Amino acid sequence: QDLAYRMQAALDAQRLVSLDTLFDLADDLNQMARGKRMPPGTIQLAGELREFKMPKPLFSPGERAEWSYGLLSNPHIQAERLIDLAKTVEGSRSSSELALARGQLTPFLRDTLVGLNYAYYQPPGAEVLYNNPLFVRSHDFLGETIIGAGEPSWKTPAIFGRGWTASGGAHLVGSMVDLPYVLAEVEQDFIVPENVQALIWEDMAPTLLTDSVVPRWWRVTPNELHAAALYQEYGEELVTAAASNRELLQRAIDILSQRLLPEKSDMVETALLRRQSEVALSQLAPADTFYLAAGFRKDFPDEAGKWGKAGEELEKLSQQYPQEVSLDRLSEDFGVPHPALADTYARELLNVKPFPTFLGYSSRLLAESWESNNLYWARLADEMGDPPAMLNILAPEMTRRMIANIFATDLEDRPALLRALRETGNEFLKARLASSQKESAASGGL
Repeated sequence: QDLAYRMQAALDAQRLVSLDTLFDLADDLNQMARGKRMPPGTIQLAGELREFKMPKPLFSPGERAEWSYGLLSNPHIQAERLIDLAKTVEGSRSSSELALARGQLTPFLRDTLVGLNYAYYQPPGAEVLYNNPLFVRSHDFLGETIIGAGEPSWKTPAIFGRGWTASGGAHLVGSMVDLPYVLAEVEQDFIVPENVQALIWEDMAPTLLTDSVVPRWWRVTPNELHAAALYQEYGEELVTAAASNRELLQRAIDILSQRLLPEKSDMVETALLRRQSEVALSQLAPADTFYLAAGFRKDFPDEAGKWGKAGEELEKLSQQYPQEVSLDRLSEDFGVPHPALADTYARELLNVKPFPTFLGYSSRLLAESWESNNLYWARLADEMGDPPAMLNILAPEMTRRMIANIFATDLEDRPALLRALRETGNEFLKARLASSQKESAASGGL
């Protein structure tokens, strides 16, 4: 219900006509074209298309051309301004006239279908979608609002007109491909960092937001949620045990070295040689401990449940529910899309080493090699006893909060992501604890 309300709120903010209204109008016009009388309420439904009055342009066409050359008025919006379906229906008599009237529904249907995609993939805390009522209507598939822009039509969309007084508002130019990322890219500048002069990677923030919005957890079972948590806990148990067992230490480092950069792998190994398991764990992200547990269970199946309680429980769970606890299922459940790495929006966990920054800039390759968020949120939800579907609410909100908590000092300060992740998790646990204490006090008082 909460997600449905959010989508409806976005559609209302964009003043879009509902699909029910559009299809009811189409059915009424079809009946009239067959010679039947006008159904009651048709004129009222047609009037809904004009309930949203377009704002008066700030500039005349001549002033616009003089002020900001290169911008044109959006022909789609201009055409909608001229449509008065109620008047057209009242004056239509023949079936051809009614067919033309039905055709006037097309641009409104286009807006609603585009708006549904915007609303479905809206990033948490969206601002533009709720404060620019022409944002969806202004989506320019053909690049007609730009003069001399080459061939922008039907390519990956890009934000256009941001900060230009005569542009009529920011809007997207291009296709719907990569829409979740582009919407997050538009909204990322509205996230206020918690720390002064905090560095947030330009490509990292929209990728993290996309990773929290694209996955949906309706079909994830409690066993799958618990398994995701157990894999992370078992990886931590292996690291802790490796501090006092040289053979296990070597096995763990061999597995981790396939995922960690050499410098990080050396740091973890040095800490374990010094029996500083806490220091070693502080260097490992949730995805790292997840892959350590998965790799160890694969390479040493006879010792899968030997090194801790989480390992024992994971082994029992995998025997009882082998399909739900399989790595393929967990990868699909808690993985993230990799449009740059894997050229797909399918959710997947990829066992790859982090990509370095390139020429002083971050990249989507760097961003897409970070896969810890959804795994960590799943673990917190499991610990709190939340159903998997709650991740549809928790993941976006906590991801936005995590981005605000990022305090990186330079482009190579990748541990800043891990620090922000843990800080956000601690905030969540403290808030839940305080809430449960209040509920207990209130019930005790009653």
